[in-house]
Amino acid sequence: MVVAAGVAVLLLARHGAKVILESTDGELVEIVTDPTQPGFEAFVDPTPTMLLAHIEGEELIGVTVLAQTLLEDGGQVVLVSSDLLITSDLVPNIEPVTLADAYQEGGFGLVEELVASMFGFGFLETAEFSTEQLGGVMARAEPIPFGLVDDLRQETGDGETEIWLSRGQKELDGAVAAEVYAFLNPNEPDANRNERQLDLWASWLGEISRADDLLSAAMSFDVGLSPYLRAFGDGSVDVVLAPAEPVFFDDERPVYRMNETNRAWLSETARRMVPLPISPPNAPLPRVRLLNGTDDPGRRDIALDSLIDVGVEVAVVGNASEFGVERSVVLYHQAVDQGSAEQLATLIGASAEFVEDVDLPVDLTVIVGADWEMP
Repeated sequence: MVVAAGVAVLLLARHGAKVILESTDGELVEIVTDPTQPGFEAFVDPTPTMLLAHIEGEELIGVTVLAQTLLEDGGQVVLVSSDLLITSDLVPNIEPVTLADAYQEGGFGLVEELVASMFGFGFLETAEFSTEQLGGVMARAEPIPFGLVDDLRQETGDGETEIWLSRGQKELDGAVAAEVYAFLNPNEPDANRNERQLDLWASWLGEISRADDLLSAAMSFDVGLSPYLRAFGDGSVDVVLAPAEPVFFDDERPVYRMNETNRAWLSETARRMVPLPISPPNAPLPRVRLLNGTDDPGRRDIALDSLIDVGVEVAVVGNASEFGVERSVVLYHQAVDQGSAEQLATLIGASAEFVEDVDLPVDLTVIVGADWEMP
């Protein structure tokens, strides 16, 4: 995994043409295209992220968070149990609710809000996949090898059960793999299904990586799940299950709750998998333009990491109009953003100043000076 600074440099190199154009009274200002020179600015592409909700009938059976952390060379997949109990430890000011119940109460939109709040970032794309739709996508890489630890049993209607799929090593076609992904034995805890889902993701991505024709196995679309499957198949990918501990209520199946250690894992993983995040949908972060006022590019990169850590969305990265800036400053361009500017200035040890400009595509501008030192 790479840190935010490395991603920023890569994005500036790849998208250097996406410079910001400014005009005054119709007169075009000189465009600076050299990232090392004063006056250069470029929009920053955020880390590609996607949220998948897996649906069986009208029931949420699992959530998957995907990030192309390394762009074309791989990324991260995190599975989240539908029976995860969302508490105020994860999402402030919320009554405890499982993701499955949240889906019943508020649909996919509510699930997206809760998961985004958990991870601390928003998603560039979201999708709901039924078992049938998932099977169609998995079929492109079939057969999928899979070691089934336990028999999968279904009720016969007379109080008995019968084996639907026996344990052992299997070669699954896409449709059956998707059914296994959704399957839950009678009275079986969701943790067992989560383990099967985790193994299926790993096996599926493994088959994509070994395919003779990557585009055929992962599809060639530029949107949706396809770019993630291609990136994971062509590079390295880490597939993990978000950790949680079971909580039992009466004789019901357990739900799962994140303890302090689990939450620390989540925070660390989220920061690593999405170096350049966008705001969660229900908790917008200040959009920031980060300008280096010194001739040391490393100072800007350190500032980028620090700003993301304190909770902003960096939308523009570049250089101040002149180097030699001694004092770091947070500029706010509309009066409504004064509070955000002062709060950020306090966090990073800078001062806040008002420079009106209602046309800028950001809320705040941070100019890094020679005095930059994250407190």
